[in-house]
Amino acid sequence: MGCATGSIKYSLFLFNALWAILGILVIVFGGLGWGAMPQQYAIGIMVLGGIILLISMFGCFGAIRESSRMLWTYVSLLLVLLVLIAVFIFFNTRDVFKRYAMQTVEDHWQLELTKPGSMDLIQKTYSCCGRYGAGDYIAIGHRNNTVPSSCCKGNNCLNPLNVYTDGCLSKVEAAFADEASTSRYFEWGLLGFDLIILGLAIILAIHYSNRRRRYNY
Repeated sequence: MGCATGSIKYSLFLFNALWAILGILVIVFGGLGWGAMPQQYAIGIMVLGGIILLISMFGCFGAIRESSRMLWTYVSLLLVLLVLIAVFIFFNTRDVFKRYAMQTVEDHWQLELTKPGSMDLIQKTYSCCGRYGAGDYIAIGHRNNTVPSSCCKGNNCLNPLNVYTDGCLSKVEAAFADEASTSRYFEWGLLGFDLIILGLAIILAIHYSNRRRRYNY
């Protein structure tokens, strides 16, 4: 039993070290994506990362110190996290990043009408031109019916073959086509990982609780 307990103890410590790294990565992801996703979504991701990091600390210290009290606290926190992840999976709307990016294209196109150059960064990033295509610039009479240099490969529009023909809305939609399935895999992976370490923590907490009870007799 001692060998098995030791294996569970160090397995739990290892899983929580990975859990802590994941929490840090989630926080960094939320910070880096601050301008690329809805603000409340970015805040939610960073809060989730902070919670994961905090919970992992309880798991690490509880396993190393062989504290049943700390481990039961850890189990309680994991159950709360488990519920939060399940609720997030159930209520989470799909294609958050795609819809946000497409709305950004719409907003910048409206801004382009009064402030030329507003679409430049989007067009360079996604190798696209206009909202629906290069014809959008012709329709608004942009600089004698020409397209901006950001609509062309290497900013060289002298060669008509260099002009991007795809509109930015379609390119953004294609770029985020796999977002829903990717986020779903991540969410279920997170849930499965939580269940694994929850099981290990419960086994270890019961063992240390029983050992403490025997010592008190």
